[in-house]
Amino acid sequence: MNGKKYDLRGFMLKFTAIILTAVLLTAAAGFTVSAKKYSAGDFVHAEGSRIIGTDGNELHIQGMALGNSVWGNPSLPDTSHHNEKTYKELSGMGFNSVRFYINYGLFEDDNKPYKYKETGFKWLDKNIKWAKKYGMGIIINMHYPQGGFQSSGGGLELWTNKSNQNRLTALWRAIAKRYANEPTVWGYGLINEPVVPMKDTMEQTCEQYNKLMQRIASAIRKVSPYQAIFVEGVGCAVKPSGEKEYEYFTPEHSFAKINDKNVIYEFHKYDPFYFTHQNTDWAGTKGVTMTYPSKEIAGEEVVNGWVTCEAASERMSKGNGWSYFRSETISLSDKANVVAAVVTASNLGEGGTAYFDDITLTEISPKGKRRTLFTADFSDGILNSSPWSEDGSGTSEFYDGDGNKAKGCLKISGTTSLYVQNFKRFEMKKGYKYMISGYIKSDSSTPEIRMDMSLSENIRSFNKAYLEECVMPYVKFSEKHNVPLYLGEFGVISEAFENGRNGIGWVRDMISICRKHNIGFDYHVYNELSFGLYDDYPKGKNKELAKLFGEVL
Repeated sequence: MNGKKYDLRGFMLKFTAIILTAVLLTAAAGFTVSAKKYSAGDFVHAEGSRIIGTDGNELHIQGMALGNSVWGNPSLPDTSHHNEKTYKELSGMGFNSVRFYINYGLFEDDNKPYKYKETGFKWLDKNIKWAKKYGMGIIINMHYPQGGFQSSGGGLELWTNKSNQNRLTALWRAIAKRYANEPTVWGYGLINEPVVPMKDTMEQTCEQYNKLMQRIASAIRKVSPYQAIFVEGVGCAVKPSGEKEYEYFTPEHSFAKINDKNVIYEFHKYDPFYFTHQNTDWAGTKGVTMTYPSKEIAGEEVVNGWVTCEAASERMSKGNGWSYFRSETISLSDKANVVAAVVTASNLGEGGTAYFDDITLTEISPKGKRRTLFTADFSDGILNSSPWSEDGSGTSEFYDGDGNKAKGCLKISGTTSLYVQNFKRFEMKKGYKYMISGYIKSDSSTPEIRMDMSLSENIRSFNKAYLEECVMPYVKFSEKHNVPLYLGEFGVISEAFENGRNGIGWVRDMISICRKHNIGFDYHVYNELSFGLYDDYPKGKNKELAKLFGEVL
């Protein structure tokens, strides 16, 4: 019996030494494993359509995204991206969490699969420590998984290569195991903005996503029973031709069907895209700007896209190489209720050019009061338009030479058919008249400035009501299934804060809409070029945006 006591004592001493060593090693990495035994109520979790916090009360997520330079596909953390002061600053503004973007390359090299790098984990450890210090939570988001970045549709190898799925599942299990006993980690965002390859049927297309999400969720649950799982809907499917299918993926069809009670359903909103991503090459919006709110049409159901009653302008005067054109007025009819500013040129031929400047669409009230709906002087290089060519020939571009009154104008050249440059569209009012004017310089007689009309239903102007309408399909999904929602990304490009375009108003209204419908949210993003609260931390701070957060959070 004495021998058995000795063996038990020896076992306990060894066991204690092992545990103590593990704690010390982890603490040395900047993260301390808690010895406390937790229950489900100690973690952020879903409870019907509500999210419950670590204190047992309803939690309203107010997060800021930390991008960690993941788009550059780093193999080591970018420790210059943010620091402890970031958490102190965000907490002071009223943020209670961060959405922490990760790239699989921070944890695993392609030539050494399943061999996890401690550098990535140490960076996560350090951020969890900072978050805990300032009373914040962390939602770990797989922004760039094995197989490639999903949002652009270039990461299809995640879905076509099983080894990438195996590695992603294993990596999530390793992350979840490490932080299973840490309530500061609020949950795991399995994949950011998934885009999948099109299968024979839409059911099969969605099933490949559902299957992988369930597999990852099950792997996480084996080691981490309590933390929330954040799951997004499929953004679109890519056909073999490369064409993308968007229409099918409503909330009902796009969200993964995971067999787990602690799931938070995440969606992203950047509506309308031509506002939130305006005037930038990489988004395909160069030359397009919008101001919030405005009478410009943000949504409509087109009945007749082109009504043959367009009003072309006539030359009114000529001077200094530029000729002034102005149209007759038009009015609302049963055939047309939408008006758009348009410029055209035909058969200019090789080397042929036409220049346009100071294009103005005017609305005239029944009492004769005039209001400018749209004007383009091209002084800042912005085209505010989208082109169409009958045979694909011709180009339009900003010309930085002499315009009508100042530097800069629109140049169309080289077209061998009809070339049309469409500008903004507006709903016509009963009793009002509409007129267009502008300047043209060309040796050809074909260029013209005109108004085109169309017939549409369910016309929505760009305002708060439109923004709320964009969110409502997700609200209805939440109500139908009694599940919580989380707006994992919303934000505005830096261009929208310039020249009175009122990006601040858009952000303010989006936060207001989220609060009205009990939706947690996360702003994209803290420190990244174009979208950041900072564009180069600690320099380049968007003070107007920081002030707004301090006021409304």
